[in-house]
Amino acid sequence: MIIKDEISKREEEFKSLCKTHDVKYLYAFGSSTGSNFRHQGSDIDLLVEIDEPDPVERGEKLISLWDSFEQFFNRKVDLLTDASIKNPYLRHSIESGKVLIYDGTGAEILI
Repeated sequence: MIIKDEISKREEEFKSLCKTHDVKYLYAFGSSTGSNFRHQGSDIDLLVEIDEPDPVERGEKLISLWDSFEQFFNRKVDLLTDASIKNPYLRHSIESGKVLIYDGTGAEILI
């Protein structure tokens, strides 16, 4: 998994980004978890759960996290939340292929 290689190079920085933005869970899905990921041109698809009850604060953290991930990975990042997924086919596709990469409840990287 290519995303694993990119995170492991700068693991402490990645953890810090997740902690700063109150990431509860972070999953990778799509091409970034499989063999069809291209170093040039592929984006990174992430599903995140932010541990922030206030919707305005949560929105600000999501935008900041999205920008931070694009800088961290130096590529386009699609950052979704569970609430943003309305299409049942997309939801099924994500659920069947997602890989937990960060667990904020234990503050650890799992890939």
